[in-house]
Amino acid sequence: MPINLTSLKVRDAGPGDLAALTALSQKTFTDKFGQLYNPEDLAAFLEESHGMDAYRGYLTGPENLVRVAEYGDGKLGAYLLCSPLSLPAEGALPGAVEMKRLYVDTPLQGEGLGSRFVDEALAWARKRNAPEMYLSVFSENFGAQRLYARYGWEKVGEFIFPVGRHEDLEFLLRLKL
Repeated sequence: MPINLTSLKVRDAGPGDLAALTALSQKTFTDKFGQLYNPEDLAAFLEESHGMDAYRGYLTGPENLVRVAEYGDGKLGAYLLCSPLSLPAEGALPGAVEMKRLYVDTPLQGEGLGSRFVDEALAWARKRNAPEMYLSVFSENFGAQRLYARYGWEKVGEFIFPVGRHEDLEFLLRLKL
């Protein structure tokens, strides 16, 4: 049954969202990619990259954008995280930014929320007068790659992304603004 996006509230995340945002980030990553990793690698990665300490830093960093989609009952269903550039982007222009994470829980996928969050990320970047925006995407995440291609993102590199001791091939994408 399709979800009515008008029943969702999209808003800035705040410190009070820390536990729910951390839980959503771990759930959505595991739902999408968990089968690729052994349990030890996945657990280590989730603690380091999707743990409460990581999200506490994102939520309190004034240079970051953290947006969430919230159901009427207060449960979070999706989130967007943008930040100053931290990806290995050789030759990036000063002021470049990145769309660090965009995750949509399974029931909301295919409903246009990913596109809405990409639009919000681009508006945030333009408001900062960023000359370009980067993101990384798993080399085998074809759905996300199609979404980004529709916006004109171009592959400008590749790098190895560690998940515990496992190594994934990531594509580095750039959009000139």
